[in-house]
Amino acid sequence: MHWPPNFLVACHVGDGVGLGHLSRSLVAAEALRGYLGSAVYLLIQGNQILRSDLDAFPHLFIADEQDLARAILDESARCHIHVVVLDLHPKSLPTAASMKAMLMSLRSIDCRVIAIDGLREYREMLDLLFIPSFLNAAQPDTMSGAPLVFGWDCFLLNLHETPREWKPGRNVLCLTGGSDVTGLGKIWPAMLDRTLPADSELHWVTGPFAQSPALAQEPRIHFHNHLAPSSLGPLMQASNYAVTMFGVSFFELLYLGIPTVVFSPYGGKDDRELEAVAKAGVAIVARDEREATDRLSALMHDDRLAAQLSLRAREQLNTPGGRRLCSEIAKLIHPAP
Repeated sequence: MHWPPNFLVACHVGDGVGLGHLSRSLVAAEALRGYLGSAVYLLIQGNQILRSDLDAFPHLFIADEQDLARAILDESARCHIHVVVLDLHPKSLPTAASMKAMLMSLRSIDCRVIAIDGLREYREMLDLLFIPSFLNAAQPDTMSGAPLVFGWDCFLLNLHETPREWKPGRNVLCLTGGSDVTGLGKIWPAMLDRTLPADSELHWVTGPFAQSPALAQEPRIHFHNHLAPSSLGPLMQASNYAVTMFGVSFFELLYLGIPTVVFSPYGGKDDRELEAVAKAGVAIVARDEREATDRLSALMHDDRLAAQLSLRAREQLNTPGGRRLCSEIAKLIHPAP
């Protein structure tokens, strides 16, 4: 295969999907260019958005109603692609028939296909499954097909800030995801306002696809609404505490050592991961937004616990996932003799 190989990274973005897949794909793209010296092209299905880090790569947006599988094949031919990386939302996939036809077409021209955090049902037709998680979500792993890689060094985090020692303060960061799918913005700000210490500075992030939050009538605490910031890194690093839904941003907070309360509003989908997070002692796990609010308030009165959480998190999550991804790709293309 041509070295360095050309990459096409395909992902979803938009309402009901959020920004996680795109943010992760951009981290992968930066790593592929930086570590492997590759040319990287992006194909994005969903709402068009403006981001400075996206402008660093040739990219194409296609509408939700367009055929993503066909677009991947067309872009692969146009850009002379050797490796396709798929970071797709499970509810936005092409039909099974289209996916299989696309994967077979790519294999027929010796184009390697890597899936990030999904597509396990197509594992026999993939070359690598890269899971940005410390757990294999399908354990025990009895499936055959592409190698599956996961671990604390597999997180693709879109951060340029440097972790540093935690210090007490009153800045609290609240994250509900790029589209706030469960509508926490309608009820949670007032709950936080009633419960947190009166001198708290609450920094609420309204994602680009989320509704504006409903604020308390006569707020007790200082409320700052950040509308679709281009990067969460500076806000995270300036925070003394955070409360967030389980997802990519949670692990970015851990990497920076921000004492964090986390929960999942998606039923029991993330129970296994959250149980492991609690066992590792890197964050406080809550059942819902109400318990998260109470536990955050308690954490803000316990400097010793906050410092312990920060240190454990920084120790656990200290290796860039992009480096591991590139290492696995290099092994895939140039296997050891």
